[in-house]
Amino acid sequence: MTSSERAPRISLALLPAAVAAAAVYWLTMPRAPAPGPQQAALAIAAGPLAPSADPAPAGAATWPSLAGVEMPAGPEADAAGNLRLTRALRTYFDYFLSARHDAGGIDALDALDALVHDDIRRHVPQPAAGQAWQLWRRYVACLAEIQPEAAHKPLADADGRLDAQQVQRLRALLAQRNAARQRWLPEVAQAWFGDEQAYDEAMLARLEIAAQAGLDDAQRRQRLAELDAALPEPLRAARAASVRPQAISQTIADLQAAGRTTQDISAALAQAYGPEVGQRYQQQAQAEQSWQQRYHDYAARRAQIESFSGLSEQDRRQQLDTLRGQAFDNPSEALQAEVVDRAMAARKTAP
Repeated sequence: MTSSERAPRISLALLPAAVAAAAVYWLTMPRAPAPGPQQAALAIAAGPLAPSADPAPAGAATWPSLAGVEMPAGPEADAAGNLRLTRALRTYFDYFLSARHDAGGIDALDALDALVHDDIRRHVPQPAAGQAWQLWRRYVACLAEIQPEAAHKPLADADGRLDAQQVQRLRALLAQRNAARQRWLPEVAQAWFGDEQAYDEAMLARLEIAAQAGLDDAQRRQRLAELDAALPEPLRAARAASVRPQAISQTIADLQAAGRTTQDISAALAQAYGPEVGQRYQQQAQAEQSWQQRYHDYAARRAQIESFSGLSEQDRRQQLDTLRGQAFDNPSEALQAEVVDRAMAARKTAP
């Protein structure tokens, strides 16, 4: 195989961006499954929540979105019999709201309301049951008001940036959303949405700094750093989690561009991001080297099939598919080889 036909580095060259992103995520994920950045922020806002030992409500099996999903803790009453207004109550309502897209019409939505109504009564007596039901109805009405406005949010450019006018439009939309929450859900707005709103405000401030004219790069970085330092600890942790994969990816790219060895890069990652990240990079590099060698052998055999003139096009494709399956018994690796094959073919035919 000639140098021009050498398979590109898996995580940096011809493979789709999603493949490279998956490689970076693999480097950063903990040993046990954990939520992604957006889910992590929601978990921080929600606080610890022990799953309910209660079974799913009767009738939940008829809703595909609820099938197999563990039901959160239900509503609780205080010593006086009134509803406890906890953050967990929103999680309970959101469990049912996840099934709204299953509804095929007004009757189906009414059936979901009936499911919630009966399950509330299963958890708490009056007056807490009536209070929870009215809160559910107001929550649904609040969402009905604010969700259509989300369709008008400004779209970022290819680099994920908004200009100053777009940032102000986004701020206005969030202000409308927050006002609707206060109007419909005044007694739970802070408990349900307070941390989420604080995070949104911090992200808006970042967007405003990024869009502000007249700042050089050093000034912009300083203001962003000051903003991050002022965040409450839970939000600062959520912010750090959201930028960690991008920072690791950039570190790898910079060190590779500088010609550093796999061992050097692994050591740098371990020092900057922890030993597990360095170890995972080392494992990924070894797996990539193994794949490259197998692709080298496969490409030589592929070239023989492609150069044989006695095959019909159909037979040639069949033999190539068979060869790829033999060389890469893992379907994801076979897909990688096929992607690289197509990319190289496109490169050869490009003007």
